[in-house]
Amino acid sequence: MDYETIRMEMPEPGIGLITLNRSDQLNAWTKKMMEELIDTFCQADENDDIRVTIITGEGKGFCA
Repeated sequence: MDYETIRMEMPEPGIGLITLNRSDQLNAWTKKMMEELIDTFCQADENDDIRVTIITGEGKGFCA
């Protein structure tokens, strides 16, 4: 699924990587980001191939 404010990928087997992707605003929290994160958490929970989920931020700020 494509998102506006985050990216979700599996860089290695068993690892889900969620990247906050609003680096021009230092990944500032928005309602849209919250909705997209909830959706990715639900997807990761339903996917038995994902054993761990890592959350990171694009650019120089994790989350403002």
